Amino acid sequence: MTLENAILGFLDREPMTGYDLKTRCFDDAVGHVWTADQAQVYRTLERLLERGLVRSKLVPQRGKPDRRVFSITQRGRRALSAWLHEGLEPGPVRDPLLLRLALAETLSDDELLVLLNQARQGYQARLDALRAEASSPPPPLAAPDLRGADLFRMTLSAAMSATRTAIDWIDDCTDRIASGLPKVARATDEGA
Repeated sequence: MTLENAILGFLDREPMTGYDLKTRCFDDAVGHVWTADQAQVYRTLERLLERGLVRSKLVPQRGKPDRRVFSITQRGRRALSAWLHEGLEPGPVRDPLLLRLALAETLSDDELLVLLNQARQGYQARLDALRAEASSPPPPLAAPDLRGADLFRMTLSAAMSATRTAIDWIDDCTDRIASGLPKVARATDEGA
């Protein structure tokens, strides 16, 4: 449902194509907090059309296929407003690194350190990209006015804070592993 509401929120700002939603919105405007691939965007637009929350029209182009431009309906605006006013509970944590670490007792300490080092490099690259984004003007669809610009900066700040926290946690784990973890105490399955 979050993807549906995000699309409604962007269409509430201006009508656009599915391609525009993917590139200008999910890639450029909110990619630091929410992603969507092209297929997800188009499937979601079809569901929104079926429910009467958006409408579309074909816009002819010279020498190219017609563009399908989507816009929000009044019903879509009411649904968006209801979502914005709903209470919010934190979503579950779904992190591939945490899942790997939870199941990695058979890896040696050196292998665990490699895993954590690779993850740290990825988080550091993300933090560097977020810092670069923070030093640039916000994309127009993310910040249509001064209020929007402030809200965009708040989400960027939250993404940077979460990324710095992940790096600190990885450093703590690395120190713990370097000081020595207990050895695996698992019986082997000789029949397999």
